[in-house]
Amino acid sequence: MSYDLIETSSDDGQPLELYEFGQGVQRWYFTSSEHEIIYQSKTYVPAPIKRSSVNVTDDIFKAALKLTFPRDNELARQFLGFSPELPTTVTIFRGHWEDDDYIVYWKGRVSGAKGSGSTITLECESVFTSIQRPGLRAKYQRMCRHVLYDHKCRVNQKQFEVKAVVQNINGTHLTLTETSRYQAGWFTGGMIKTEDDAVRFVSSHNGSDLIITRPFHDVKPNTTVKLYPGCNHLSDTCLNKFNNLDNYGGFPHIPTRNPFDGSSII
Repeated sequence: MSYDLIETSSDDGQPLELYEFGQGVQRWYFTSSEHEIIYQSKTYVPAPIKRSSVNVTDDIFKAALKLTFPRDNELARQFLGFSPELPTTVTIFRGHWEDDDYIVYWKGRVSGAKGSGSTITLECESVFTSIQRPGLRAKYQRMCRHVLYDHKCRVNQKQFEVKAVVQNINGTHLTLTETSRYQAGWFTGGMIKTEDDAVRFVSSHNGSDLIITRPFHDVKPNTTVKLYPGCNHLSDTCLNKFNNLDNYGGFPHIPTRNPFDGSSII
């Protein structure tokens, strides 16, 4: 019998849900049923998951979902403290007991988490939020509008890569001997990447000291990392640091005064 027929029947329905979570190639499979469910050759194990209601609305931000797990759940525990490096996708299938017809009931990704007592609540946003795109961001401005190392900036990221070894790490503070060879601020606004491709933004660089935006999960002393210098989006930096003035995305020679009436332009 099809899902629709059972769902709309008077008393045949015994609804259950299947939850598939994904991080890269890793998957977790849970079900609201008391028994294991095999669907598409995957085994969904029983788990006490409480979810909020699914709202049907034109506003994609109101289509969010909350999933509450016991605090000892392996998946949910990852979100305590710092979120996983990879995005976590969520797909909810809905069906009925002893019927093989399931539908995709909801799809999205985990956007945050909150721990409270013996539970962890994962806050999820709809998959439709991913279709949002920034509008036209090109502006008539002095500073470059391009993102460093992107296809419009065209700076060769590999060419500026610096390998370094972490000497000491304390939360967001890192000590690396190699960075002391560069002038202060060389890596400010840049990135630091680990061997497993975890990336952090460098908010400050001075000598051998680096401050990043948020701590790493597993980086310890003697870990090898890759560093990429930052850019302040000024034309002098583009020329002298990256030799990339041909691709500069700003207009450094905008006059400060309107040539017609003398009023300020910027």
